[in-house]
Amino acid sequence: MEMLRLEFDLQHHLVLSRKNASDHALIRLILSTLATTAEIANLSKRDLRRSGKRYFVQLFGEKCRISPLDEQTFKLISEIQDEKPYKLKEEEIDKIVSRYSPKDRKYTAKSLRRAMITFLKDSALFEVKFESLDFDELEDFMNDFNPLFSGVWLEEEGLRDFILNYSTLNNISDPKIIAEETGIDESFVASVLRSEKSIFSLAKKYDSERFIF
Repeated sequence: MEMLRLEFDLQHHLVLSRKNASDHALIRLILSTLATTAEIANLSKRDLRRSGKRYFVQLFGEKCRISPLDEQTFKLISEIQDEKPYKLKEEEIDKIVSRYSPKDRKYTAKSLRRAMITFLKDSALFEVKFESLDFDELEDFMNDFNPLFSGVWLEEEGLRDFILNYSTLNNISDPKIIAEETGIDESFVASVLRSEKSIFSLAKKYDSERFIF
């Protein structure tokens, strides 16, 4: 269940940050490229690259590296007006990340990055050292295992699971409140809550029944 909760936390940042395009792009940059705060602060739009339908970015932190980038994040960063989108200190970046964290777990940029690494390694089901992968290997890996590259976390099925889990973990059953807090269409939220149960609620029910003698 812990890995399911970890996935919810990551998706929580992604879904709720959509209310602010610049913040959403920053969250996506961390989840898509595993960017550090130094790499985010040093980012310029001229560091973005495109080759056909392949997108990547040159990042400058402790050392220079080139990372694959999902298409939507590429577009969002490209649309930010300033040449350097995030001229921010680490604590300012942390404040943005914290703003979209679940109510019971507050993340920093560093811990969000760590969480994404944990999620990716678990999804792959094999040991992977990202720093040892060349660009093509890393691109293949992200296309296979990173939900930002497939878009699944923000597609209908991914949002259905998120709504159910959001409702259970926050103990909120009112579609209007969930819609206001998440930015998801209220009619869609209502239809999901009427039709399905969260895996977290089913797990709670299972645990309670196990101890009935």
